[in-house]
Amino acid sequence: MDEYRSKLQGKVAIVTGAASGIGKALSEHLVGLGAKVLLADINPSVELHAEALNREQPGSAGWFACDLCKLELVQQLFDHAVAHFGHVDIVVNNAGIANDRSLFSQPDHLELEQIVHINLLAPMEATRIAVRYFKASGRKGVVINTASVGGLLPLSVMESYGTTKAALIFFTRACRGLAPQVRVNAVAPYFASTPLVERNRIISEYPLVPAMGLMSPTKVVRAMLKAMCDESVVGDTLMVSMGSRPAKVTFYDELAVSVTSYIAKGTVRVYASAFSAFFARVLDGTIGLLRRRAPSGSS
Repeated sequence: MDEYRSKLQGKVAIVTGAASGIGKALSEHLVGLGAKVLLADINPSVELHAEALNREQPGSAGWFACDLCKLELVQQLFDHAVAHFGHVDIVVNNAGIANDRSLFSQPDHLELEQIVHINLLAPMEATRIAVRYFKASGRKGVVINTASVGGLLPLSVMESYGTTKAALIFFTRACRGLAPQVRVNAVAPYFASTPLVERNRIISEYPLVPAMGLMSPTKVVRAMLKAMCDESVVGDTLMVSMGSRPAKVTFYDELAVSVTSYIAKGTVRVYASAFSAFFARVLDGTIGLLRRRAPSGSS
């Protein structure tokens, strides 16, 4: 991953969900590539991880313990990063949770509320704060959102999780107009070997997992680094699977623009009317041809 060193050297990143799994692996790679990292997590062990990074690279890591269900803490997290390192260049919204039972088996709204806050509202709020900071400071910045293949291939027993990840992918795409000053991208990995995945009963029993196993977090980190450093990746979601390179999720932006344009100009009815008239002429002609070819005396 040394090809990214020149672009990450001296950069400052905020990484949420940094105490374990993908967030921890990403933090280690960022520090190894010369960046400084503010690690954020609800798990108190995030402090120990920061201390370990500082032993390897003194001054490379700070930490902030926070519960992202409390959106007011997102601003405090950002302020802490700026106070600690002087500025911020990269924000990685990696923290996430997954339900281990269907929404319709849950006794109340509390699990739903928690998963929506952590998986969707917190990344949106962090992106809002980051964009305001980058615009006010005049700095270029990057925001990376950790989505999931579950946001592309809905699982019937993970309704809440998949919906939040799908919304995060859509939100990422909607932010593409912020470039070039702020690039917002996402990664959508297949199931990786992380505590979140390994302790989740639904994921562990998903048919692909016993057959294919779990993906290394390092593979996801590679896609994240590409999304950070490759300036051609703008408003994109990179799918990450077991055996292939990251691939962009396709969005039908031009089609959406065309449809919007047609509606705005009031031409949808015109096109529909013209198409209907054309189709009617083709149908009449076909019926006439069949009648002419029919044997005499036939009905």
